[in-house]
Amino acid sequence: MKNLVSRLCLSPMIAIFLLLPSLAPAESNQTPPPLPTPEARARFIAAEQQAALFNPELIFPRTIHDEYNVLHYDISLGLDIPNHILTGTVGVEAVAEIDDLSQIEIDLFDCMTVDAVTAGGSPALFTHTNNLLTITLDGMYQPEESFYISCTYHGTPLFPGNALPFRWLYQYNVPMILSYSEPYGAPAWWMCKDDPKDKATFTIDLTVPDTLTAVSNGLLTSTDDNGDGTITFHWNTDYPMPTYLFSIAVTNFESWTETYTALDGVTTMDVDYYAFPSDLAKAMESWNKNIEMMEFYAGLFGEYPFLSEKYGIAEFSHPGAMEHQTCTSMGAYWVNGYHNNDFVVAHELSHSWVGDMITMTEWSHAWCKEGFATYCEALYFEALYGVEYYHFYMENMDVFNYAGYQLYNITPPLHGAIYYKGAWVLHMLRHIIGDTAFFDAVYAYTNNADFRYDVADTDDLRGVFEAASGMDLEWYFDQWIYNPGYPEYDAFWTMTEARDGWDVILDVTQTQTTGPIFKMPVDIVVTTDLGSETFVVWDSLQVQSFTLHVNEQPTRVQFDPEDWVLRQITLTSDVPEIVSFPALRLIPNQPNPFGETTWIGFQLEHPAQVILDIYDSRGRWINRLMDDRQPAGQGRIRWNGTDAAGREVSSGIYYTKLRAGAEKTSRSLVVIR
Repeated sequence: MKNLVSRLCLSPMIAIFLLLPSLAPAESNQTPPPLPTPEARARFIAAEQQAALFNPELIFPRTIHDEYNVLHYDISLGLDIPNHILTGTVGVEAVAEIDDLSQIEIDLFDCMTVDAVTAGGSPALFTHTNNLLTITLDGMYQPEESFYISCTYHGTPLFPGNALPFRWLYQYNVPMILSYSEPYGAPAWWMCKDDPKDKATFTIDLTVPDTLTAVSNGLLTSTDDNGDGTITFHWNTDYPMPTYLFSIAVTNFESWTETYTALDGVTTMDVDYYAFPSDLAKAMESWNKNIEMMEFYAGLFGEYPFLSEKYGIAEFSHPGAMEHQTCTSMGAYWVNGYHNNDFVVAHELSHSWVGDMITMTEWSHAWCKEGFATYCEALYFEALYGVEYYHFYMENMDVFNYAGYQLYNITPPLHGAIYYKGAWVLHMLRHIIGDTAFFDAVYAYTNNADFRYDVADTDDLRGVFEAASGMDLEWYFDQWIYNPGYPEYDAFWTMTEARDGWDVILDVTQTQTTGPIFKMPVDIVVTTDLGSETFVVWDSLQVQSFTLHVNEQPTRVQFDPEDWVLRQITLTSDVPEIVSFPALRLIPNQPNPFGETTWIGFQLEHPAQVILDIYDSRGRWINRLMDDRQPAGQGRIRWNGTDAAGREVSSGIYYTKLRAGAEKTSRSLVVIR
């Protein structure tokens, strides 16, 4: 696919989406993975929030050290595994940002004991209190003048009072040492300027028992057998990296390598995988779509941003996963030998572009990376399985558990809202500005020289969408990022004969008690005997009325039937015999899986016009089983596993989609021949 893209005289975003079907495997040998369950979603974000759930008074307020800028870290760490003691030496090359800089503060939690400090190679005066190391420099520095400090220390990492950022664990009776610094935990185990906007290059030396492997960021440049039962792994990254993405994972890994071929069709890069020996076969299956995912995201965003180093995945004994730069850490829970956790692999990989290469300026803008990565899950699955599956995926995010929160400056900073409401912010924006402008903006964002290998915030992201669409989007970001809530619509429609046809009068009231009155374009679908017509109404007032003209008498009105708006809706009418928004549910089909025939049940709270369709795993329509008015209560219909032409469908996952008025629901079912 990537070679075809390079030959097309189209923008990369338009080209990649014209070629999306080429990503899909043959229907006979692959079906979509199950949609992530609410339990899996909750587990995923709960693990990512652990390090942010603490009493902030224990380490805050933290100083922002803007008086200097770090360029490079030299890090040397040794592990005393039986005693849980970390010994470290960290050197820092930095430049002054203010006049007459003679003293600096740098972050190192009080759990660590400082043994020695140097400035310019000579012993330096220092104090270590309140989780800050204050160092007197070897001179007075002016803006852009560089200086070098180092600190040697030891201790047991704690954050505060627990071992969240650095853990001494075991897997199958073998030591497993890991780090997970996001968002605030890095100073619990190494001295750094812990500010996400200050990115630096790293050299990393890790000394561990010679029966273990130490995995970190960037390239493994060499290893040294120290002759004393230990081995030192030398890692190096020349790509700027924020402190929370520096990581180590240490155990008796089994490893293997795949090759990624770049968009130019010539350049190659190693993709390295590290798994627990007992999980090797499972990991090789669970991660075998990673190269395919890399190719997709390279087409979406531009080339993989760390091409001269590597991408890797390392299993670790943590309940979550983490996008450590050039080497994602993957919790053992997600490594099961199946593909139901592909969403985690895709999520963390996409952070290479949004989060790692482009980092938020501060944690108050963390939705920019987590909302983007969550939405990237849906885009990847859309490319594989079609737009219908994309909509299933978005609707399955259980977003209303999080929709009431304000995304900017949320507490804790890795709150679930920044993932799922954040993804819906991008989903809605896509519909407002259209696919061409949306994907051009995404590509422009990750290829903006001011953002690449640097930082960006919400206003920067808004700017690229405004430039691509030609629209002022301040209103949109203000209501969805800087305010809480979502619209709750109470809508009523009626109709009257007018002008050689019929007018639908639609009255819309916003009833939410949290957040502003929202301005949103809403799709209204009016159905007559001639078919359906879609109108876009811009609702922006607490109470607003719209008149929609059609040529024939309306039989149904639907409000945002494709779920492009994060909203709740109650839609009623005084038109006899029509209830536009009945409550409904699909009853699991029996039997399931099935070979010849199955019964699909449903339940309606009110009488309604019911449409029941079957779609395949790529979102293609297969058959319509029902399109007529049904009474309130339970009903069911038989499907014999055939398409609209009466041909038997092949084995695989299919989707039943039930529509009744403006409401819809869906379920999967399995055909086995």
